[in-house]
Amino acid sequence: MKTLTALYTFLSVLSASAAVFDQSPHQDVLGKPTVDSLTDRDAIIESLLATHADDPVQVMRLLDPENASELDGPRLLQVFGEEAVWMTEGDKLRLRQQGLGFLDITDHQDLHICHGLLNQVSWPKLQYQEKVTSVTELLSKDNMKSNLESLTSFHNRYYRSEFGVNSSRWLYNQILDIISTAPPGVRLSVETFTHTFPQPSVIARFEPFFGRSSPNTAIALPRIIVGAHQDSANYRFPLLPAPGADDDGSGTVTILEAFRALVQSGFSPERPVEFHWYAGEEGGLLGSQEVVSEYKQLNKEVGAMIQFDMTAYVPKGEVPVVTFITTDVDSNLTNWATALAEEYSTSVVGGAKLFAGAGSDHMSWHRAGFPAIFATEGDPFRTFNPYIHTSEDKIDLADGEFSFEHALEFAKVAVGFVIELGGWVE
Repeated sequence: MKTLTALYTFLSVLSASAAVFDQSPHQDVLGKPTVDSLTDRDAIIESLLATHADDPVQVMRLLDPENASELDGPRLLQVFGEEAVWMTEGDKLRLRQQGLGFLDITDHQDLHICHGLLNQVSWPKLQYQEKVTSVTELLSKDNMKSNLESLTSFHNRYYRSEFGVNSSRWLYNQILDIISTAPPGVRLSVETFTHTFPQPSVIARFEPFFGRSSPNTAIALPRIIVGAHQDSANYRFPLLPAPGADDDGSGTVTILEAFRALVQSGFSPERPVEFHWYAGEEGGLLGSQEVVSEYKQLNKEVGAMIQFDMTAYVPKGEVPVVTFITTDVDSNLTNWATALAEEYSTSVVGGAKLFAGAGSDHMSWHRAGFPAIFATEGDPFRTFNPYIHTSEDKIDLADGEFSFEHALEFAKVAVGFVIELGGWVE
């Protein structure tokens, strides 16, 4: 699938009637787009939507005729809470506009027949309190804020756009900068995991102290994974602004800060520990499903996975709660992680339900038979962030409702999760 050319080429189609565009629409890989030109483009998109009864498919055909045929491509979509049905790529745009979440399982139907094969795991007693505390003391709200300001400066992080590619490259470079400061004994690797769509996922890995495979046969758990999704989406139309500060910029910088603090501390795990920043979550868990598919094909075992999706929104007057979703997750691991959060976070810790089949990238792992859980900012039915999937999902919300203090508590949970399950070799 090609990168959407609409953001850069549709002006040539409309230039006769839109003389306001005098500058080249090109954006450097890590550059910041021209505000005026983007504002003008957004106005044209809104005008086209108004002209075509708000149908995103018709408008996308006009803006991106080169790839218009892909909108008719068949996709097996499972709207959260419903059975999977065959629809089209264009229908995904319409589902988003209706505010409906879904999984696109077209290319990964085999991943979703393994549910129920989980082995009962005895999760370990917490034993690394001193290590976890020493790392969490290094966590910085200022770092998280600075990173999120940069991440939200992209017009959007749509997984099929050049903005989505460039924001992923920015993230990759941030991880490289962190790795460049690592103590000599820290064994690290990082990769861009490319997909069938343009935006790549990014995976950073702490190699085990003893090498890529541990000689300790008593170790029962394989690799430990901490995840968030890096893409954002404007559900009205994918090329409109989508700063995605909370969804899921907050989770992205939360685990990035946890990763940085672990690197600075010289983290030396007994098991492999990986940090995943998934692409294409808003397209139906596309990136994480491709990662899970490859891991299964290569027989890479996963001991535990935790997803952080939206970690910073606290409505005015509400008590912040580190919340673990209790539906479509590994219940035993969720209970263990709840106790871990109560140990290492100063926040209130609680649980909440989602309707059946709803969730984030942890669903890709859970449905494939791996222990996976989901941590989020609050009860989705009671304290839901009304700004997500719009141009208003920003850091500077009224009444301080975007809270880096709350996000910091999730970074503590991430640190505790990987140390307690990954171990630490002196």
